[in-house]
Amino acid sequence: MEKVAVPTLTVSFAVDLDVEYNSFGGKTADEIAEALQEELDNILFEAAPSVTGVYTSVTAINFND
Repeated sequence: MEKVAVPTLTVSFAVDLDVEYNSFGGKTADEIAEALQEELDNILFEAAPSVTGVYTSVTAINFND
């Protein structure tokens, strides 16, 4: 039996998160960004059962005073 092709969409978002950061808290900015990225991926999978793939990347980390 032949597989029926299921149409898909790719939807792209840009998200900026402001996060409280204590440089003496034990995690580097990169480690915090990595943890947030993993959490975001998990949330996106849980939010919509029709999501078949999540591809995120950290594009910038800026320190704001």
